[in-house]
Amino acid sequence: MLVHSDIRSRRKAEHLEAVKQLGDTGGSSWFEDISLLSNCAPELAWEDVALETHLCGIRLPSPILINAMTGGTEEAYEINKKLAAAARRHGLAMAVGSETAGLSNDRWARTYTVVREENPDGVVIANVGMNTDPDVAKRAVQLIGAQLLQVHWNVAQELFMPEGDRNFHGALVRLHQTVQSVGVPVIAKEVGQGIASEQAERFVAAGVSAIDVGGRGGTNFIAVEAWRRNHLLSDQWQQWGLPTPVTLCEVLGAVGGKIDVVASGGIRNGHDIAKSISLGASAVGIAGPFLRLLSQPEGEKALDAYIEELHWTLHALLVMTGSKNWHALRQRPIVIGGRVREWLSIRGLDKWVRRLGRRGQP
Repeated sequence: MLVHSDIRSRRKAEHLEAVKQLGDTGGSSWFEDISLLSNCAPELAWEDVALETHLCGIRLPSPILINAMTGGTEEAYEINKKLAAAARRHGLAMAVGSETAGLSNDRWARTYTVVREENPDGVVIANVGMNTDPDVAKRAVQLIGAQLLQVHWNVAQELFMPEGDRNFHGALVRLHQTVQSVGVPVIAKEVGQGIASEQAERFVAAGVSAIDVGGRGGTNFIAVEAWRRNHLLSDQWQQWGLPTPVTLCEVLGAVGGKIDVVASGGIRNGHDIAKSISLGASAVGIAGPFLRLLSQPEGEKALDAYIEELHWTLHALLVMTGSKNWHALRQRPIVIGGRVREWLSIRGLDKWVRRLGRRGQP
């Protein structure tokens, strides 16, 4: 008979396989509705430009963070080891997957601690679920020597998971208690369905230092759980949630300036990263592509090439918008149209959108 920790490990292995096979789901990312303003006379040199940013007061050499993926299986050990090595080489922050497996079974703890071993001086982010006891959350931070903690909110996934939670009472109270006791800044994170402005305000009231929007457009954990059950997912469920540009605008329009915001969910190229930061994001999380690249025959080389291409594109876009850094880019106008503009108009965020379009250079 399988014990609970073994069942959890098998589920994590199935999640990894599903992400590799399914790829991105949910259709268009909607980033095509957002346009940066080109500057044909930037008065900048390539070496004038800097990619560094800050998240919760911590300096990051790159705005790209390797977002939460895995832990708790033998395969996860190798994946996290390679991801942490890439984070070290390229100056990226890295979040681990939910640490429940490592905290409940010493056998799996090494699949998380390897991240700190491979990147002893890097920024590492711990990860627990929304119903986690604050004392357990503190242990998750200590396990990997993390500077930040993600608390992930995955109601949709839990409901589609046969063995998932069905009771979400008290999660915001636990979040507040965790913020008060864990000793590092806390990030509230969605996992693919996005965060609306009303919930963003509740997270801020609970005391979080940042929000990771986790919008629709990348890995769809409803689809992942359906895959595990050999279940055909309807189009309605494929499209459930807030597309990433929409949830990013919802959160920034409601609480931007009060906390840091991380954009994530189907962000796959440098243009989407730059657009997200221009809107007001402090950093951008990517997960699925990194995992799929590592599964290739020369995965680590492919991963390095992908990150280098992202950094080159970001550097080029800063020059071509006349921006020395991300702060300067955020001062330049940005044009929002199409479905994103229509959504934000219906949601009463028109004034915020017009302000973005009128911004001038500092």
